[in-house]
Amino acid sequence: MIEKTLTPITSAALDFTSGKRDLGDMLAYSFHAVFTGSDVAGTFKLQVSNDGTNFIDLSGASTSVTSSGDTLLNVSTAGYRYVRYDWDYTSGTGNITVTFIGKGSLPKTNNR
Repeated sequence: MIEKTLTPITSAALDFTSGKRDLGDMLAYSFHAVFTGSDVAGTFKLQVSNDGTNFIDLSGASTSVTSSGDTLLNVSTAGYRYVRYDWDYTSGTGNITVTFIGKGSLPKTNNR
């Protein structure tokens, strides 16, 4: 298992895209975002890529944030190599902290 705080406490009152995470052989992962402050609002979503340069939004991995609190985006099957999160700020003031958890790996096979 891998656990990494990607964004320590930082302002949620601006748009922000995290650095990419190389999933390697990881099968499942999640992003846990904690929003504090005064009615922070925006969209928290995951973006994925096979080449680490061209990212697209991951279908079904987006949530609308309308107040302080927390949200978890969980993915149980990853068929791509890279992932990052994107925070699209709308209104309010406060902070965001994001933690990444990755679990499992594909079994190694001897393909001939």
